[in-house]
Amino acid sequence: MKVFLSIVTVIVLFFLPLPVEVKTAGELKKIMREGNLSAHISLDTLLTNPHMYGLGPADGIKGELLIIDSKAFWCKVENEKINTSMNNNAKAAMLVYAQVLAWKSVTITDEVKDYAALEKLVEKFSLQNGQSLDIPFPFMIKGIANSASWHVINWKEGVTHTFDNHKQFAKYGSFNNEEVTILGFYSNKHHSIFTHHTTNMHIHVTDKKNTTVGHLEEILAAANTLTLLIPQ
Repeated sequence: MKVFLSIVTVIVLFFLPLPVEVKTAGELKKIMREGNLSAHISLDTLLTNPHMYGLGPADGIKGELLIIDSKAFWCKVENEKINTSMNNNAKAAMLVYAQVLAWKSVTITDEVKDYAALEKLVEKFSLQNGQSLDIPFPFMIKGIANSASWHVINWKEGVTHTFDNHKQFAKYGSFNNEEVTILGFYSNKHHSIFTHHTTNMHIHVTDKKNTTVGHLEEILAAANTLTLLIPQ
């Protein structure tokens, strides 16, 4: 009987889906504390794989990168204007990424009052739907945001980068009453690696037509207007 149960256990474990593995190239603390803005990965090394998702600052922290389902977008500031293009050969000063074969959709039934509230809601609805908070995981959010403010980093060459002046040359903007797609990575164990020290999330946001990819600053949304996607 014990042998039979052992065999059944092995079979069940074999067919259980493995947790999505979140990987990083580079570290935020090397950018923020050491001023190391050099490239740590080229996106073309990832995009031959299907269903890749990732985000981070571009090489030299000149622009924001976003990978959605193996499609890479590079948003940068040129002549004080936002310019976003698909670019498989972009390089990242830091990138957090994962391969997600399937997603589970969950309606966010609460009002999102700000970024801090969004973090609590991601935790709440992810836990309710079987996602452990003890391991890092990617998530997406889709829907209409009342407002979603962002910045696009645009570092000026020749200026020494520090923690205090990180956003000195950033371009700011917002999506208002627009359909947005948000990609985020959650972890309570990777502060200064791929999340900043004040949050468990690193999030980039884009509009429906991918005209802008920005690092999410703040967000406001009504209840039942956003859908959270977590790995299935």
